[in-house]
Amino acid sequence: MLNSARRSRTTRRVAIAALALGIAAGTTLVVGTGARAASKGGIYAPNGMVGVPEQIQVQVSGLNGQTITLGLSSGANATTINAVVGANGWATATWTPTAAGAWTINALGSALSAGTTTITVAPVPTYTVLMAQQAVQQYVSNTLQGAVVAPIGNIAPTGQVYLATAGGNGITTQPISGNYGTSTATVGLPWTPGTGGAQALVATFQPSNGNFTSSTSPISQPFVTTANTTVALRWPANLYAGTATVLQAVLGAGIPNGSVAFSMDGTGISGSIPTVNGVATYQWTPPTTGIHTIAVTYTGNPVPGQAGQASGANSQTVNIQGSLPADNIVVDPPSQPVWQIASPIVMTAGQSVTLAATTTSNTTVLFSEQGPCVINGSVLTALSAGQCQVTAFTAGNAQLKPGSETYTISVNAAPKKKK
Repeated sequence: MLNSARRSRTTRRVAIAALALGIAAGTTLVVGTGARAASKGGIYAPNGMVGVPEQIQVQVSGLNGQTITLGLSSGANATTINAVVGANGWATATWTPTAAGAWTINALGSALSAGTTTITVAPVPTYTVLMAQQAVQQYVSNTLQGAVVAPIGNIAPTGQVYLATAGGNGITTQPISGNYGTSTATVGLPWTPGTGGAQALVATFQPSNGNFTSSTSPISQPFVTTANTTVALRWPANLYAGTATVLQAVLGAGIPNGSVAFSMDGTGISGSIPTVNGVATYQWTPPTTGIHTIAVTYTGNPVPGQAGQASGANSQTVNIQGSLPADNIVVDPPSQPVWQIASPIVMTAGQSVTLAATTTSNTTVLFSEQGPCVINGSVLTALSAGQCQVTAFTAGNAQLKPGSETYTISVNAAPKKKK
């Protein structure tokens, strides 16, 4: 089961949103036998996030082996999902939220006795990258590349990207027009510079609805020159050793398509890559930190009636930073001691705890559990004696890779009632 809770670093508050990593969303998390034996029935649904698959657990009696139906609705958004009840009286349904907001989940038909629950689905966090070629021609339309990344889930952001100078002077606003993979949206940003020299630019993502958060890129500084550069390099503003990135070669105005090859410090890192509409793209993982020289060589395709082939080269010194550190997570439920991996966490069957956490990235944390416990919304409930494994995940951000911590909770049996 998937769930999330979030608190700011200075206040204690329960989150109303869920955040999941791709690996977490693809993990099958099963309620333990003890939990099934102890539960009296109901729907256990985590808070969610748009585009992130999650599991909904349903306990219902007398329907073993039968298919049950759940209805899910949020305003104008509505759908149904089915699940088969196992021999133990539990059914698991997988659902991917499609819109942010409050969702009501109802058991329908024969499963009506399982009741209803309401969860909150949060918008997907994003970060924006602006890739500007190292050299652009003055008074000529140059197309920069914007990318908006949803670090979790399987839905690419939708909306538009606003390109401006770092001082706030607007240049253009363009709708997102393409995808790179399943969760990255791309956009071309035309710019005709009128001022020479280095220009500081930023790109801001403006979502088309409440399903995504806005974000602004780090500053990129292309150099504006009067000359037409045969081939130029572009890459994200920040490069990290061990983290996949993208290198692109961009041909100048009127330069024919051809092929390019990339190298670092004189050693080839790619084979020959064809340009398409004047751009060649290569996915690359920097192997080491420090100051390095990235270079590109270009050979043009033969042009009928023209002797020889166009060619050119360019290079740029870059600073490759150290490996991305993992996001740090601190789980500190309200009115509870901070959870420690090495310290025992003890609960009693029937006891509930509201999950909350802080992170270095200040992003939402996802919780999942296995064993004789359930998480409904942001509340962890111990159902019967045994051990629960509760894992906290964070998606991090552009400067922090995802982090996770797993805690073991010992659940004691509830005291026997005196007759």
